[in-house]
Order: sequence, then C-alpha cells, then structure tokens
Amino acid sequence: MALLLWWCHRPPPLVIGTFNIRTFPDTRTDRAAVAAAIAELDADAFTVQEIQERGEFEDLLVRVNALTGRRYATAFAPYCRPHKPDRPWSIGVVYDAARIDLITHRSLTGSATCPKGQPPGALALLQPHEGPPLALASVHFKAGGEPEQFEERSQQWAWLTAALPALRAEFDAPIVIAGDVNSTGFLNEEDPERRFIDDLLDTHDLALPTATIGCSEYWRPGRTSGPYEASLLDHILLPSALTFSRPEVLGMCAALACAPQQDAPPGYATISDHCPVRVALHL
Repeated sequence: MALLLWWCHRPPPLVIGTFNIRTFPDTRTDRAAVAAAIAELDADAFTVQEIQERGEFEDLLVRVNALTGRRYATAFAPYCRPHKPDRPWSIGVVYDAARIDLITHRSLTGSATCPKGQPPGALALLQPHEGPPLALASVHFKAGGEPEQFEERSQQWAWLTAALPALRAEFDAPIVIAGDVNSTGFLNEEDPERRFIDDLLDTHDLALPTATIGCSEYWRPGRTSGPYEASLLDHILLPSALTFSRPEVLGMCAALACAPQQDAPPGYATISDHCPVRVALHL
C-alpha cells in the first residue's frame, strides 16, 4: 500500500531539452518554422544558444505559447566571449512558468569575459511545482575540428566538471548541463575527443544520455560543395544518480535518420543547422 501511495504521488517527469538556434535571427530565419520546432520539442525547460536578439526571441515564445498552451519565460546571460562587441549574443534557459518557478539565475562564468578554460554559459535554479529543485545550465563550447580547438574544448570540459561540486553546494540541487559542446568526432568511438569525454564521465560519475541519439546537427565539410554529413554536437549531461527516459532528437535529424544528404536538409537554412534534443528526467 505504501508503495502504491508513493507511486500515485510521484512527480511527473520533467522534460529537459537543448536547441542551438543558429544566430537567431539571421536574414534567412523563418520565425514560424522556428516556433514550430520549439513547439515540437515540447520541453518543460530547455537551453538555447546563439540568440542575437533577445526581444525577438521572446516575441517568438509568445507564438510558441499560443501553439502549445505553455507559458514559456526566459533566463538569459550574455556570452562572455562576444562575437560582435556591439551586438553580443545571449545564452540562456527557457522554462514553462505554468509548471516551474525561477528561483535565481546568473552567468555560469560570472564575468564579462571568459577566464581561461571557462565556456560561455547561463545557469538557472528551477523549482518545479511538483518535485525537487533542479539547476539547469546552458553552455556553448569552442567550435572546430582542429587540434587546438579540441584542446580548448578539453579545457572547458575540465573546468565545467571540476566546478560541478561547488555549483551543487551553492544551489543545493542537482546540476544538469545542456547545450552545444561542439563534440566533433563524437560519433567515432576511437576519436580522441570521444575517448576524452568517456573518461571524464567515468571519473566524475556523470551520465550523457544523448550519447545514443545518433546526431544533432548537419554540416557540409566542403562548405560550398559536396554532401551534408551528420554530427553529434549537442548534449545533456547529468549526475549518474538521476533517472531518465530514452533521449530523443527531433527536426531534420529525426526525419532523415542522420543519413548523409546531397542537398541541404529541410530547415537547415531557415531554422538551424542544429536539431532540438530532449530527455525526460524522473526526479
């Protein structure tokens, strides 16, 4: 009987997602299509990267709310490494205020510039109306497949995993990381970056549910010619003690089953080269 009562009062799963909406908005962005992609993601809370115009993104969420019945709100921080000093990007967390309260939020790095090894990021302490609190961080690691770029990402991984115990103590909640970690080569189990990440997960007792989703982004190695290939750059990282359901990738990645394409995948130019990713947590 006690087990039955516990099950009946168990909080519903909390769906967490991430979506790098490439340089939102740029001249090719189809705002209605981006809104539909976020509606399909249907996450209780999700992280975003590469937001150029916060106001336009918040206007877009009004459209998403109309589509979904949710009440999305935002917790943003500026990139600590501005791409354009006069037009800095924002990185942040989006949460459904109908289901979740925002307790506090701040820049992950706490600085206007990125100290050595620290990635741009924003962290929000969320209190679901049902269930325990959760701290969700949005991150964006260095891009590129060259050795020096992997070295910079390695430093960012090392800084982030070393910071987790202090963040856990500060917020008194599990820390979930979601974002674009630009894990070039991750799909090759023998790639140095994949081995580095796997070793880091073991060392820090962390889980990476998204390791199994197949891909989360399309890119064109030839830049102006040749096929488009799939890559796995976007991840959700969490303590191994948390229970989660099977992760999902959506959008063009799901529609094309991560297969190479001769032509640009649908939405590649008008939505993003990245795909929405989600996983359900059982807190």
